Amino acid sequence: MSQWSPEIITIHGYSTPPKTNSRSSTPPPAPKDSQVPKDLRPTILTVRKHPNADEVVKQVNDFFLENWPFQTENHRKRFVDEGYAWFVCINCPLSLDERMHWGCRLLTTGFLIDDLLDRMSVEDGAAHNMKVIECARGNLLPDRNIPAQFIMFDLFKNMREVDKQLADELLKPTIDFLVAQADGDRMKPMNLKEYFAYRDADLGKGLLSGIMRFCAGLYMTPEELELVKPVEENSMKHITFVNDVCSFEKEVLAAKSGFELGAICSSVPIVMDLCGVGEHEAKRIMWQMVRAWEVQHFELVNEILSKNSSPVLITYLRGLEYQAAGNELWSLSTPRYNRTGNLAFTEGR
Repeated sequence: MSQWSPEIITIHGYSTPPKTNSRSSTPPPAPKDSQVPKDLRPTILTVRKHPNADEVVKQVNDFFLENWPFQTENHRKRFVDEGYAWFVCINCPLSLDERMHWGCRLLTTGFLIDDLLDRMSVEDGAAHNMKVIECARGNLLPDRNIPAQFIMFDLFKNMREVDKQLADELLKPTIDFLVAQADGDRMKPMNLKEYFAYRDADLGKGLLSGIMRFCAGLYMTPEELELVKPVEENSMKHITFVNDVCSFEKEVLAAKSGFELGAICSSVPIVMDLCGVGEHEAKRIMWQMVRAWEVQHFELVNEILSKNSSPVLITYLRGLEYQAAGNELWSLSTPRYNRTGNLAFTEGR
């Protein structure tokens, strides 16, 4: 049984009401050894969940349990418990009902590919992802024995049939994400500015925003896209730091495998070196910066809306807030990053 069970929860400022007659409708309580400092102020961002999350998550999980070659039953349990589809449902709660499942399938595929790459060389990983990219473009017929290929091929084919414009706009950040996953530069020393530039693609921030726009049916002009860039960059920093703090132990464990693409790629060591502090102190500094970026988010939003308050911009900017809030809630709860849930931290990984 998945650990994502319905109950009232309050996690660092988030409060989610129960939903009756369902399972896996809300994230679990934060683990006892929470990664958030006890004296950190609560987030000022709002978290939301897509109203059809229960139905969509079951549909998406069932699809991958049938089509992805999980090695053992423990791997299957791990997949369900880590809650990739839930991640999208609380990152993109404004999605149209009929499009939500596509966003969940796309990002879930990205997570599963990421775990495959942890056990590959840069050369093998780049070759693997290039074929996936060509399938997403529709330039290569997929090998039906390789799930990553046929899932991406079918996804983009189906999305183009529904909304070619937004599907084509989503393709670019998807390609950027897949290229960055297997980029040998991830192993090179970087300062914080260089790291943020790299992680904008690798972490999939552009991919998340593209998924949000496709799933919510948001058509934005070039002028509107230019206008929101400061908020997108601010949100990317928030998501990057939260992800890096919460995933650092997983990164350390993956690095021990010795594979090139399993090497540590995190801002935690960068902040440690920059500030001359240890891991614990660096994470505390990063959480304070995360909370400062939340204040800056609303300042930037108000500045943009004073120039252009179109319904599309209002919806998109609200969606960026939900992305950052949803990422924090999921990152603090998923056993992908936390020692909680039905399985040991490394079991079935």
